[in-house]
Amino acid sequence: MRKLNLFVLLLVAAFLVVGCTKNDSTALDNSGTKNSGNNANGKNDTVGTKTDAEISMFDYFLPDGSKAHFQGEGNEFAELDIEVAQPFENYVIIHENNGGSLVRHIYKIDSHTIFLMETGIIDTKQDFPSLEELNALEPINIYLEAPFTKGKSFNNWTIVDTDVTLETPYKVFTDVFVIEMKENDIVNRKYFAAGFGEVKREAIMQTDDGELRVTSTLKLVDQ
Repeated sequence: MRKLNLFVLLLVAAFLVVGCTKNDSTALDNSGTKNSGNNANGKNDTVGTKTDAEISMFDYFLPDGSKAHFQGEGNEFAELDIEVAQPFENYVIIHENNGGSLVRHIYKIDSHTIFLMETGIIDTKQDFPSLEELNALEPINIYLEAPFTKGKSFNNWTIVDTDVTLETPYKVFTDVFVIEMKENDIVNRKYFAAGFGEVKREAIMQTDDGELRVTSTLKLVDQ
């Protein structure tokens, strides 16, 4: 039981899977200047066919104003609802709702890197920080860093596979790349597709009762 509790805690820490209750709506104040370079289209099945030169780091988020639902398996908090906003140029803010609490992730995007600037539990009616407040933030870590080649590492994550075909409840994705982090007896993986960003999260732990696997997989996208 102690190992299982530790697994759940590490899963939450690695995935930052905390959100508000699903019955509460997430209030997003989308004021600001948007980056017109975000040409991701959550309903375009051909997005994944872009060349590396055509893909911008903004392609690893859903477009501004999008909502998505992730099917959860293995744990009650693996089911997710997310909302995506781009209130100012070069910033993306994501709210994740796992049925227990709400976390807000703030990302800053440059030409080759996505930085995680802030993450934490917030009130559902809390407005976005101002541009001045965002610019005052210091990066916590690197969320993604191009090029997405097998073996590349950033923070404690390593790209372990590329050109993966992944079947999800939403659609079959091609050209997916996978990043992995190993910590103690736990393997965490995230699956990324151009035009969508994270399309699956997975955590695996070997227990005395066998393998325990917790997944969150994209099921619905609403733009």
